[in-house]
Amino acid sequence: MYKYFLFFFFIIQYSYSQDYRAIYDFNYKLDSLEQKSDNVEMVLDIQRNYSKFYYKKLIKLDSLVRNGATISYTFPIQQIIKREKGSFKNENFVNVEDKYYSYTSIDEIKWKILSQTKFSNNYKLQKAEALWGGRKWIAWFSLEIPVSEGPYKFRGLPGLIFEVMDSKENFNYKLVSINKVLSEYDTSNIVESNLGTNAISITLKQYQKLLINNYNNPFSEYYTMKEGTWGLTIFDKHINSLEELKSIKKDYQLQIINNYNPIELDKAINYK
Repeated sequence: MYKYFLFFFFIIQYSYSQDYRAIYDFNYKLDSLEQKSDNVEMVLDIQRNYSKFYYKKLIKLDSLVRNGATISYTFPIQQIIKREKGSFKNENFVNVEDKYYSYTSIDEIKWKILSQTKFSNNYKLQKAEALWGGRKWIAWFSLEIPVSEGPYKFRGLPGLIFEVMDSKENFNYKLVSINKVLSEYDTSNIVESNLGTNAISITLKQYQKLLINNYNNPFSEYYTMKEGTWGLTIFDKHINSLEELKSIKKDYQLQIINNYNPIELDKAINYK
């Protein structure tokens, strides 16, 4: 009986220690004052030592790059995260002016588990709430998948988070699928680097300073280049002179302000 119990315990523990890949539909508003929202599919890889959260589209881009293609990308909202198993310490990967950076943050979330339950795709979910990042969050998790993880920085509940959204419905993550995987996916091209370009390590304050500088001095790299040797398209308009750059500066800054709806309000930048 004792040997049987040990064997059974081992099987249970082994099944729980498998790697998982969860796909989430992430619905978000760039402008909190508008009803319009956008959505993108995100990947949560729950590995033996790390959890990684990134855009599903990057898997396809990674494949193209590994086959010789040259690609650059930008996304309207920064959502690439890596953390050690069981930790609230996140490594944040961000793009600013075509450069790739990383900074660390401690993002502990203190959940209040509630009694409400519901069913989703034959899984029993339980409700939890938390105040974090300057917003109130509502989550639904399942004890049936005993993984203390979830999308973005949301973790720390006694089961996988299936859904999480803020009380004002600016951001909403919803689980689409969850599967066990036999081996870890190599994210070195799409998380730890930007398709091969390694991340530059900075601090949160330095990141915020980069964003402010990009707002105050947009397109600064072109001001040192000889006219006629460069060109870019902004707002569906082809730009190839300094005067044209200066003429769209205010519109560019206005677009930044109108599309600035940070998920973590306590780290928000006052552009004005």
